Amino acid sequence: MTLEHSHARAAAVSSPSAILMALDAASVSAVAFLLRLLWLTVVHPMPSSDFSWYRDHALALAAGQGYTYDGKPTAYFPIGYPLFLAGIYHLFGSGFWSGTIANAVLNSLTAGLVTSLGASLWGRMSGLVAGLLFAGYLSQIAWSSVLCSEMLFTFLLTLAVMMGAARPGREIRPGRAFALGCVMGLACTVRPVLLLAPAPWLLYLVVARVGWRRAMALAAAALSGIALAVAPVTVRNAIDLHAFVLVSTNGGVNLWQGNNPHANGAYFWPLNPRENPFLSYISHEVTEDRAAAQAARAYIVTHPLRTFEMGFVKWWNLFDGVSNALHWSIGQSSPPVPAWFARAARAVDLGTYTGMLACAAGGIASAVRTLRRTRDARPLWPLFMLAYYVALFFIFPAWDRMRAPIEPVLALFAGYGAVRMVEALRGKGKTARLARNTWTG
Repeated sequence: MTLEHSHARAAAVSSPSAILMALDAASVSAVAFLLRLLWLTVVHPMPSSDFSWYRDHALALAAGQGYTYDGKPTAYFPIGYPLFLAGIYHLFGSGFWSGTIANAVLNSLTAGLVTSLGASLWGRMSGLVAGLLFAGYLSQIAWSSVLCSEMLFTFLLTLAVMMGAARPGREIRPGRAFALGCVMGLACTVRPVLLLAPAPWLLYLVVARVGWRRAMALAAAALSGIALAVAPVTVRNAIDLHAFVLVSTNGGVNLWQGNNPHANGAYFWPLNPRENPFLSYISHEVTEDRAAAQAARAYIVTHPLRTFEMGFVKWWNLFDGVSNALHWSIGQSSPPVPAWFARAARAVDLGTYTGMLACAAGGIASAVRTLRRTRDARPLWPLFMLAYYVALFFIFPAWDRMRAPIEPVLALFAGYGAVRMVEALRGKGKTARLARNTWTG
């Protein structure tokens, strides 16, 4: 009996019905949306930095002016989110509420996906706790009020995690794997970090014991889906930029930011030409992208020890604090929010994040520990995707904004961890009461 076949019978008993799961997901999404609407009644962030780029280029796309910078075609940022936002502006107008409501809807639907996946993997209570944790997590609420690409990418990443773990490995057909690849490919048009995601997908299938030949076929199907979804962007780049650019031209400079003699492991963009030879980056984005990537690779090869040491600094930056979401939401709000509100939001956000991270660590440990008993490999897919994403930032620079897309996965494991901790405490309480009763009897 295979690992996946053993679980098939148990799943029918432990998983809630599809109708109940859908109702739970819809309820949690509704709660999440209400919380985000309440936030937007107080916080009105004005786009700046990357977020003004997204808005301005979305407006240009909606007006039929193309994706350009300084009058020339660009691929500096991936076109996915500006194109999505352009569609929203075309349908609903370009006011403050259209873009932010779209992000709030995406983030609320993500909470529903977390709920459904948690229920599918570990039962209804785990799903509800995970979904509500994500729905009420203040950093995600704050990000949903900003015109950022995180909300669209996070939704697509979570959808890919759910699609991969919805069924046991041996029940996955090439069509589902191809659809999974299409979703990951759409996510790549927003952020290209999932271009190598077929690797953890293959690893998951092998561990799930679907057989090497079948695992390779399903991984190839996923890779084909990614290629199909990304192809229109690549073709557009070839036509407009006269160069092979898979998605965007900022990958090289992002790699260089994390791997150069002055790198600090976080955002690094000095205005001193002696420290930053790529200040005119966007003006010559194709050639500078390649030059930056080459410089970063050369530094990694010639400084392996410092690269290794900085990897742990980048991981620390990835999981350290909650400053980015509040800075770009509360910090950019017009009119400004009251000082007491900002202080309270920071305290609540940091506290809930710390608790969620602790519960997620417990949930991951519990999920891994119970794999052999439950004979259910499906929790490994979100775990492998989490590990894959985190591993990328051993090389690329990181700060807490980069963590936003994996926070649904953290909430997923946190929900399971919280339920297991409560069960353990109840079990100890029952044992203690039984011992007292035995002693008094």
